[in-house]
Amino acid sequence: MRPRRILVVDDEPMNLEILREFLDDPAWTLECQTSSEAAWEKLAAGERYDLAILDLMMPGLDGLELLRRIRADIRHAALPVVIQTAASHPEQIEAARAAGASHYLVKPFEADTLLAVVRQALALAPEAPLST
Repeated sequence: MRPRRILVVDDEPMNLEILREFLDDPAWTLECQTSSEAAWEKLAAGERYDLAILDLMMPGLDGLELLRRIRADIRHAALPVVIQTAASHPEQIEAARAAGASHYLVKPFEADTLLAVVRQALALAPEAPLST
């Protein structure tokens, strides 16, 4: 079985490093982007992933708008999306869930929590081809 592809989007390089460390596992490969615009370019070009992990609060195109674009694109509509963010207000959580987030993690979180959520999301994800 091929490694599962995970798209990770966060505008803070330190957060990406933490996520890389937490998600260091041969069962999956990470592709990290520092902007939602760059991530959307990949998705719009047809890149396929098994899971996306998005930061909610980013300059420009934020994680919530990227999530909405993912859900609106038939090629990616079923992609499990984990929101990981410092935003913990109930309205922010509800907005992300209403937009189609599979899971919502509030920073800071433990590595074990992230791993459990990633494994659960991947278990529910359809097996996607590497690209279209």
